[in-house]
Amino acid sequence: MLSPFEELEYLSDYLPEEGESVLVSRQSGELVCEPFQPDALREGIVDPRLYGLLVHANERLNALGAMPIWVTSISFFWTCVGLANAGQLQWSTWYLVPGLALLLLPACISWIRLRQHRLFKTEIRPLLEGVLRVRRLDPHAFLAAVRQHEELRTLMDELVRRNLPIRTQSHPEMLP
Repeated sequence: MLSPFEELEYLSDYLPEEGESVLVSRQSGELVCEPFQPDALREGIVDPRLYGLLVHANERLNALGAMPIWVTSISFFWTCVGLANAGQLQWSTWYLVPGLALLLLPACISWIRLRQHRLFKTEIRPLLEGVLRVRRLDPHAFLAAVRQHEELRTLMDELVRRNLPIRTQSHPEMLP
């Protein structure tokens, strides 16, 4: 009986060409050598550089929500203070507070999305188009890979909302 190291030396004679992969596993006590073809981007993004670029883009998109939220919150507070000082805000008119909040909330969300759209359109989209072109990635496979990472949710929302139409050599029918 051969030791595991001797079995590996024997299997090394049958390794594929450079750039191809082999999966060595033990089945029923014996080492088995099988060709391995990783699905590109199936398990998410494995390349640290690409992942870092996507995390950076996602964080930039997230950061754009801070100012609108603060401005809306402060405006809401001071409007309520102003209504109270003007004598318009009493217990009998309590519904003005949630009513005002319901008016300001969609405005705040729209402001955030507008800022995110501008950043995505001017900086992030051209960057992602370049990455997809250079790496020859299918836009739909890229979208699926981003979907595997919950921490990239803001970027995923923007990619879906803006549809990321990219012309690649394998997909010339996609228009910008």
